[in-house]
Amino acid sequence: MGAFVKIVIASICVGYVAVKWNRPSFDPESLRGARVLVTGASSGIGEQMAYHYARFGAQIVITARREKVLQQVTEKCLSLGAQKGLFISGDMSTESDPDKVVDFALEKLGGLDYLVLNHIGVTRFAMWDGDVDHVKWLMKPNFFSYIQMAWRALPSLEKSKGSMVIVSSMAGELNRRQI
Repeated sequence: MGAFVKIVIASICVGYVAVKWNRPSFDPESLRGARVLVTGASSGIGEQMAYHYARFGAQIVITARREKVLQQVTEKCLSLGAQKGLFISGDMSTESDPDKVVDFALEKLGGLDYLVLNHIGVTRFAMWDGDVDHVKWLMKPNFFSYIQMAWRALPSLEKSKGSMVIVSSMAGELNRRQI
């Protein structure tokens, strides 16, 4: 066997071993008891994420604007195996609700391991279009509430070596265009 063939075979073997050893594996037990806050959890992706965390036995706080729907989602989370299921309604386009929601989750769960930012909404920005007598209002996806919530939760996430999950979809853009 020539040197070139040996090098190719050795490279393939080393590559295979490196991929096998470095492949991240998911341990479902790592989510048992995890403290999770999911925003936008009354429907769609947020609702489904809450159900998945529940199936793994997490402690969950969910939020959205519609309290009655949140109550139903919370009940289903508990039936799926969530160790704890709580909800707090809030409108993330207000100045105070993002902090209120994070504070509620921190208090009720004793900290956070996962912050799932999934909500959509709008924030009004006053944009000057060059005309002194005219202010143009633009609707933008509610970016600032993501920053506000992340900032508020960061000390707890750092302490627990937790993670943030940020969901973005065309739904936010479509919502903005309909307004």
